[in-house]
Amino acid sequence: MSEGETAATSEKIGGILRDAREAANATLDDISALLKIRSDHLQALENDDFERLPGSVYAIGFIRTYATHLGLNAGELIERYKAAVAVPHLEDQGPNPQTDIEPISGALKISIGVAAVFVVYILWLIAGGAGDDGNNSRLAETAAPAREVPIEGSPEAPAAQPPADQTVAAPRAPQAPIAAAPADTASVNTADAAAVEVNEISPLGSQAAENATVEIRAARRTWMRIESNEGRVLFSSIIRKGEGFTLAYNAYTLATRDAGALEFFVNDVSVGSVGRRGQILTARKIERASILAKSR
Repeated sequence: MSEGETAATSEKIGGILRDAREAANATLDDISALLKIRSDHLQALENDDFERLPGSVYAIGFIRTYATHLGLNAGELIERYKAAVAVPHLEDQGPNPQTDIEPISGALKISIGVAAVFVVYILWLIAGGAGDDGNNSRLAETAAPAREVPIEGSPEAPAAQPPADQTVAAPRAPQAPIAAAPADTASVNTADAAAVEVNEISPLGSQAAENATVEIRAARRTWMRIESNEGRVLFSSIIRKGEGFTLAYNAYTLATRDAGALEFFVNDVSVGSVGRRGQILTARKIERASILAKSR
């Protein structure tokens, strides 16, 4: 191809691009903002000044992107450019800077997989903790609520008879109505109610229930954490077979990796396991009174 034929061919590229842009009523700055190609590079294409471009690979990418945006035949303009600069098979020399997308690396795929496994593990822990709430509710229901038993004849006594399931220490003889309750009515009423409450919770009696030893004891090696009702950590370590923790207060929060490895004991007598074998607990609420009630 002669030098004159080369110039004629190269001039057609810029003219075609310029005519299409002007027909679309767009400026070089408009096209530059949309395609993210510098306006001086677009100007070089329209002027057929290919030496101002970064290189042949970039020039082909610019022509393809510019022509496609204007609705032109990008492949035909690229072939004209190759013929003009005498660089055959130029597209095979490197990636297209405008359209090629870097593939996801293997390290990124591994990171995504690890993150997915971690999320599934967290959801499993949450599901295990949520399942503990039902067991906790059933344990709490075993303890009958305390009921206050007012003295017959006092202003607080109801006119109807007490429910059938209410336990009264002993029947009382009918009393004549009195104008006012004795001065020690409040103290007697409180004492009777406390006696009824303790008797309903445990058949051990008030003094025996207060002095009873309540423990969580390990049937095999596991990990356990016990917090007070205020959130203070009282125990957090590996607990081995036969070792235990005494529940001196009423309310605690328990966490363990194996609820089936832990048992409740009242005065060295087992009253049941904390949960199922292999069950993970994260925030199980336990109460001393509820454990005493299981000893009935």
